[in-house]
Amino acid sequence: MMNLIHKFFSKDFSNKAQIRKNFSAYFFSLPEHQWLNDEVTKAHFERLFQHLPVGVLEAISTRYPLTFIPSETFRNQKNQGMNLSNVVVVFPEFQKLIKSNKRCAVAYLAHELAFVLYELEGTQTSDSLMAEVEADKFVCDLGLMDELEELLLMLDETIEKRLRLTYLTIHHFTQDNN
Repeated sequence: MMNLIHKFFSKDFSNKAQIRKNFSAYFFSLPEHQWLNDEVTKAHFERLFQHLPVGVLEAISTRYPLTFIPSETFRNQKNQGMNLSNVVVVFPEFQKLIKSNKRCAVAYLAHELAFVLYELEGTQTSDSLMAEVEADKFVCDLGLMDELEELLLMLDETIEKRLRLTYLTIHHFTQDNN
């Protein structure tokens, strides 16, 4: 398993606060992101940006421009040649989540971001469950383990959910032993 988060710590960024501020201004100014500008949703994204290494912010603003779009917009634009590898399609149940005050919304955003980064970095596994687990590990490495657990517990009961919670528990106890 590749530790994605360490890959983005390699550069020295001396003015992290300014980089975060500039990235936030850029991100929310994109026409595709105008639907994200309500106070609660914007706060979730801002919190995510505070947790991300500056190298990730640099990557998703230059090498891998990332767009979050609602599913209904995606459905209307699907024939217009959109580059899907850089798009997170947000379905209605998750739109409700990111418009709510639930802390786990930031874990959802971080998980989706990680999933895209793994794919773009060419490290996506053929096993979809392991790809989910890798994205969960990224979320945990950001310090959002409790939020991720809350998110997973909200999901419908499936074997995948149980396995992801098991990996999360193992990760938690592995971290405590280090």
